[in-house]
Amino acid sequence: MNTLINSIQTVQSNSLPAKSVYNNSTSKTFLDMATELSDSYTAKAETVNLQEMLTQEYPNLVYHVFDASSSYWQTRNDYPHYLLYQSGDKAAETLENWQPTGSNPFYGSVDGRFIASKEILALSKVPPGSKAVVIHPAVQERMEQNPEYAYEIMAKIDTWFTFDAARNEAILPGTSLGISQAVAIGEDGNIVNAVSSSQPRFSFSQGSDEMIQAYYLRMAKRAEFMEYLHKEQLENSIWLANLQKTANSRLQILDLLQNKDLQQVFGDIIAGMPTEAVLALTQEQIFGTK
Repeated sequence: MNTLINSIQTVQSNSLPAKSVYNNSTSKTFLDMATELSDSYTAKAETVNLQEMLTQEYPNLVYHVFDASSSYWQTRNDYPHYLLYQSGDKAAETLENWQPTGSNPFYGSVDGRFIASKEILALSKVPPGSKAVVIHPAVQERMEQNPEYAYEIMAKIDTWFTFDAARNEAILPGTSLGISQAVAIGEDGNIVNAVSSSQPRFSFSQGSDEMIQAYYLRMAKRAEFMEYLHKEQLENSIWLANLQKTANSRLQILDLLQNKDLQQVFGDIIAGMPTEAVLALTQEQIFGTK
């Protein structure tokens, strides 16, 4: 099962996904590191290329240039988000010109059975951890003429990827495992659309006390018993690692929310919602009301 996550509203309850993006070995905030990155590029580059900067941070990132302001990103369950992670003009043209046909397909669970459109199911073929960026042509032109503007857009995208993954993990533990993220920059330079998708959860079936006793009594099957113990230990280590990852994500989100520069980096609007409202919603979802 592959789950589409609305990157602005709350995470779906059946989301499954994560990569730990928080490094608690340093006291620097992400915004501090983003500033240092910008300074390093300023010092050594006469021309600035956003695509090159992004692919240095995310080697497998797919970069598109087209108008991605379509509301279908958020409202249609058959919008082909999977094409965002495919390079080339064909994918870009399909995405930019896509129009719905028929009613909006059902997306959810019925009697324990997951139901989704073929477009959502196609996200299962997207390599885990994929990243995609769509830049409006007007923004692309402006960046080519104004290097400082390119740094501004870079910081916005980089911060969003970090904020979004950490927020999803803090709200629903496990959702950042292998998370794929796409973000679109609109004509005004703000985030006009954003979406994340998750990978299936990896789990082991639980054993019973009787099963353990049977293995002890049947030492002839010691090899099988040791394999069982190995799986139990691995499952416990994964569980503990996920607990730590979630705790780190909560710390990271708290750090970002308390940073007075975060709203300035994101701008006034994120995917049609006031940035202040998005941050307040995140605060409420993770930590409750102030």
